[in-house]
Amino acid sequence: MPVRVDDSADRRRAAGQRLRHWRQQRARSQADVARASSITQASLSNYETGKRELPLSTALAITAALDITLSDVLDVPDVIVLRDSRLGRVVRTLVERPELLDFVLPRRVESKAAS
Repeated sequence: MPVRVDDSADRRRAAGQRLRHWRQQRARSQADVARASSITQASLSNYETGKRELPLSTALAITAALDITLSDVLDVPDVIVLRDSRLGRVVRTLVERPELLDFVLPRRVESKAAS
């Protein structure tokens, strides 16, 4: 099913409103957050009003500057973003081979033995 333009604009506006909310909750100015995120104040304003699409890399920089999670801005629960390639490989390996968790989390084995 194709995405309607209105839906996309509504999502941009909603994400922008959440950005603004968190920025104001943190008592930070647009200029301050923009500088910490390596973007212009005008760009941040456009993201907050939903006039521009928010790229993932920029969203990560802004959320880091505000000390919030990506899921606080996007309407998706429990988003995990792995930016470190080594960490990403470790997580991928553990997903593919869950038995390795027994070596990482020995209590998991002990709790199974106790039951």
